[in-house]
Amino acid sequence: MPRAFVLTRGRLASLLSLVGIGGLITGLIGMVWRSGNSAPYAVVALIVGALGIVGWAALTPREFLDTITGRRMRFGTVTMLSAALLTGIVTLSYLLLADAALTLDMTQNQSFSLTRESVDLLQRIDRPIQLTGFYTRRSLRAREVDDQFFRLYTDRSGGLIRRVYIDPEENPAMADRFGVASDGALFISYLTDTGDVDFSTLAFVPRGTSQERDVTGAIARLLLAGSIKVYFETGNGERSALSDEQDGISGINSGVRESGLLTAPLDLAALAQARMSIPADAAAIILARPLRDLTQAEIDVLDRYLSSGGSLLLLVDPLFTDDAFMRQDGDFNRYLWEHYGLRALDAVVVDPDASGDSPLDIISAAVFTENDIARRIAPDGTTPTLFRLARAIEVDLENTPQGVANGRLIMTTPSGYGETNFPALRDTNIFGYDSGQDLSGPLTTAAWASNLDNGSRIVLIGDSDFVSNGQVTFGGNGILFTDALAWLSRFGEKIQFSPQAYTANLPIVYLSQQQLDFVVFLTVLVLPGAVLVGGLAVWARRVRR
Repeated sequence: MPRAFVLTRGRLASLLSLVGIGGLITGLIGMVWRSGNSAPYAVVALIVGALGIVGWAALTPREFLDTITGRRMRFGTVTMLSAALLTGIVTLSYLLLADAALTLDMTQNQSFSLTRESVDLLQRIDRPIQLTGFYTRRSLRAREVDDQFFRLYTDRSGGLIRRVYIDPEENPAMADRFGVASDGALFISYLTDTGDVDFSTLAFVPRGTSQERDVTGAIARLLLAGSIKVYFETGNGERSALSDEQDGISGINSGVRESGLLTAPLDLAALAQARMSIPADAAAIILARPLRDLTQAEIDVLDRYLSSGGSLLLLVDPLFTDDAFMRQDGDFNRYLWEHYGLRALDAVVVDPDASGDSPLDIISAAVFTENDIARRIAPDGTTPTLFRLARAIEVDLENTPQGVANGRLIMTTPSGYGETNFPALRDTNIFGYDSGQDLSGPLTTAAWASNLDNGSRIVLIGDSDFVSNGQVTFGGNGILFTDALAWLSRFGEKIQFSPQAYTANLPIVYLSQQQLDFVVFLTVLVLPGAVLVGGLAVWARRVRR
């Protein structure tokens, strides 16, 4: 017949001693554990452990005193402390190493290492930089994969780049301040002297298929911020870089500034009148549809600027006026033809085979992607440009001026043509191909030129509507403007690199941080802890005998 279990004072005290010791150990583990969610449970465990010890001391005070002061305790203490010390050292080492950016690429072709271009760029960092990622609980797996890559930058920068992750659902105020629009959004910024984010340098990091290109490019733009200045011409009725209206260009102005470039207004007529030159810090000048043609004095100002290696982005429209900007027989149009082999024609482009709502809405048909400016205007039609009421452009490829290189960027289909009857088009909106009068296609709508001797550069585009706030988001419109400006200002050359394509795919063998923590918890804490608790139980039982 089995013996009945009787809960005596001694047995209860023994149970409380195990609960107390186990609670204290569990609480201490929770306090140093990685997850912020473990803190409340750690506090509860510590309270339970303390109550267990107090209950043990209250029920059997003599046994409690003998346990902590007796001879067995002195010898047992050495064993317990040794086990606890070993467990603590291993745990602390793991916690420190888990947070450190220690990397080791064991692949033969160094598939998981930063390329030389990225490493060289990181050597130029002289201020602390923070990568701030916003991930919800639903994207923790993606965060862990991204962190495996981001820590390469922490390692290679000597700790000057740090990584911070925020849950936008738990901290909506911070998400609003950063302007988070999607889960997994990544931002880059400098840090202030106090270690806070310098929001004046904050920039969103666009994410594509190549993580290294995305992050290294963002770092390069941050390092170049404030060193390149672009001017918008404002003296001839151009589209306003400050206007939020549909026909304004505040969107591209903001985009240029967010990319790390400075922008400023420029009054070409005032400079010509004062016999002054364009500021020496002008990396490029944008003339977005001036309403009148340039005077000889203004052309002289631009000539001095181009002779010293300047760059111009010229956006021209058919204005149907007698003094239209870059009219075919105008002085500035003649200047560009003689010096760069480019000119605008007095012809409105019509393309029935590649157009939008009207044959006057020209969609890019032929794109010369060998040039950096048009490389991202995909020939498969996924990122086309859309020009509305565009002018035809001519490129002199046979008699190019000495020392000048030029070429086409975008053309129409062979069925495109140039309508030269401006009065009829203006007054009646009637157009049609007239042999002998109109220009036969295909026609050029965007072109480039560069003087190889003085370094000056020109991009001439027969439309300005494509950069307006109402149309810049269409297809490749924004891409064309961005890449043209990057080429003109040489911004693209300063961040040029060809890194390998790090993608966001999971490795073949993948353990998330939670899974890794659980493995470490079992091997480093639970197993040694179980042995320690078991030893304590045997020791406590022997003490009471």
